[in-house]
Amino acid sequence: MAGQAAPITTRAPAVSVGTERAAVFLLGAALQLNVLTSSFGLPFQRLSDLLPFLLIPWLGMRRAVIAEALRSIAPLGAVLALVGISMVLKAHKQAGDVYLTLVLLLYVVQAFILLVLFRDHRVEDAFCAGLLAGLLASLGVLLLASSGVALERFGLAVPTDGLDEELKLFVEDKQGGLWASGNETGHVFALGGVAALMLSLRYRLKAIYLVYVVALLASFPLTNNRAGLFMPLMVFALLMRRNLRASMVLGVLGVLGLLLVAWSLTGEIPLPNTLAQAIERRFADDHNVSENFDERFLSGITALRLVVAYPFGVGEVARREELKALTGLVTPHNGFVSLALQNGIAVALLLIAGLVRILSAPGRFGPFLTYSALFLIPSMMFEELSVNQYFLFFMAFILASLAQSPDPPPETA
Repeated sequence: MAGQAAPITTRAPAVSVGTERAAVFLLGAALQLNVLTSSFGLPFQRLSDLLPFLLIPWLGMRRAVIAEALRSIAPLGAVLALVGISMVLKAHKQAGDVYLTLVLLLYVVQAFILLVLFRDHRVEDAFCAGLLAGLLASLGVLLLASSGVALERFGLAVPTDGLDEELKLFVEDKQGGLWASGNETGHVFALGGVAALMLSLRYRLKAIYLVYVVALLASFPLTNNRAGLFMPLMVFALLMRRNLRASMVLGVLGVLGLLLVAWSLTGEIPLPNTLAQAIERRFADDHNVSENFDERFLSGITALRLVVAYPFGVGEVARREELKALTGLVTPHNGFVSLALQNGIAVALLLIAGLVRILSAPGRFGPFLTYSALFLIPSMMFEELSVNQYFLFFMAFILASLAQSPDPPPETA
């Protein structure tokens, strides 16, 4: 009819959504296959540190992002200011401290934008698919590195030049591929379970999570990281509980029983050599449990005392030096404590507040943030991961969620 106003649609053009999906897919892949760009002389440690300079200006210009930023300018500004102030107030500031703080600030802004875009589940799914694709590629790099291929010149391995012999032996025992050691890689792969669980439940395809678990277990003989298996395997058991049959359970128990008998009779586990050595070293033949517990207790208590002594943080390099001088160890084996030592108590409490807020109302924050919190906490409790870019990125999601309403507008998909 002449003169009738055309209906206004809020749906994004298909081309725009397609480019957004492609961009976040590549971002997710880059987070897992996180190339060391510093190996090529670039002023960035890793590829994920470069991407915010490209993605924030482009994705941040979306109308929905600008509208949400204007609504949330006060809480978002407060979060960014608190993290930024920590860089000024910490006791010792070195180049590494400034760099990691700036990276976290950029990640928080980028995470805020992504959370707005994730209201369209197609974009969220693309990001998760990218994470899983990058995980498989990163696993391939780990396997190549374990076979002796020199990957440092391609930015696919952390250089070991300059490390003392003891540390080199540790890295050889717990191989890390793209990351410093298996202690990092095992937890990075574990946090990849967020993407696998998201896609498995959304599309009712448990095979996605099954493939993820197989990939995670395939990495274990190289990373030797036990703690990273706990949450993914617990979720796997819950996810597959309805598919379990008595015959299947009895079959698995029978195989385990035969392996146990063979080990008791021969002293060897009849499995491929690398896998057998990993199981024996980390489960069957680990006589260092008591000493390991004592070390963690000593470093943890001492680190907490340093947190009290330096409430605004002591800095990344200085806290390692002080902890080593007091205990002979350089890590508190806890990501929350190490974050407090680096950036101060306020930043650590801000992260904890975000985790509590999400887990206290999972239905209002959605599955992505809920699963991120569930997978992030156990890894942070077991290992120092507050300097790992993959974990910094997910920590940024938690911090960014503090600036947003837990009740987003209806999905635009």
